[in-house]
Amino acid sequence: MQLQKPVALWFSLLAPLWLAAVQAQQFLQEPRVYLLNNLFAFKLIYCLLLAAFIKPCLLKDSLSNDCLTANIESLFQNWRNGVPGLRGVGSLDPFRVGRVRIAQRVPPNVDVSVELRNMSTIGLSQAKILNSTTLLNSGQYTLGFHVHLTQINITSNYKLKGHVLLLNLNSAGILSADLDYLEFYVALRMQPQLAEGLTFMNVTAIKTDIVRIDKIRVNLTNLFGGNQELERSANELFNENWRVLFDVLRPVLTQTFDAVLQDRFTKIFRYLPAKYLFEDFA
Repeated sequence: MQLQKPVALWFSLLAPLWLAAVQAQQFLQEPRVYLLNNLFAFKLIYCLLLAAFIKPCLLKDSLSNDCLTANIESLFQNWRNGVPGLRGVGSLDPFRVGRVRIAQRVPPNVDVSVELRNMSTIGLSQAKILNSTTLLNSGQYTLGFHVHLTQINITSNYKLKGHVLLLNLNSAGILSADLDYLEFYVALRMQPQLAEGLTFMNVTAIKTDIVRIDKIRVNLTNLFGGNQELERSANELFNENWRVLFDVLRPVLTQTFDAVLQDRFTKIFRYLPAKYLFEDFA
């Protein structure tokens, strides 16, 4: 009987650890289902996953801007390959979008319809937050960030029909673009939402404003059915007039960018309890 006591003691010590490991595996496979079944394990796992690089900030404290800045930068760096357990978001760098449609008509320079597929953007993990602000109004929070990116690269399959700078185009191929020194403001409007005993931040709107781009270089393949000379001349024309084209396309590009960002940030904040980012909800 005395030999059985150490065995029983070890079992009593190891059994909770084994159970926690099983629960953690279930959570990472099906986080939403597991959230409904075991809120305590949910909170414990999130503490382990997030404590290493996220520090809760005070939204109502005007001195918390540095804290918010550090958290957003850390989020893009530490979750560049994806959010642990959240399959629907995917990686943040490269930032992938399956399909984007753009249509713009601004005579005489542009009357075009473009479809982009399998678009990949590289460089977002290097984002630097130059400044951040917070605002509370009627129960809604607005977070504002001034973001700087030294360079980003975009590649995508494209289909294009219409005319650009008096060139009549009807083609499909590969698009690549490099953007140098990009600065933009992004504002997230959020409202606290209670779900299963935890408070989450529901992203109700995102608005971006691009304030600086030093240079854009683009290259589109197969513009004229394989005629390399015409293709090279067309790309040179686009690059010589990149600012004219960007100013024409800015409204539709901004609208598309807002929609993509809102989709991603909505998923992240629905998955991440507010208390881990904002001390106000602890």
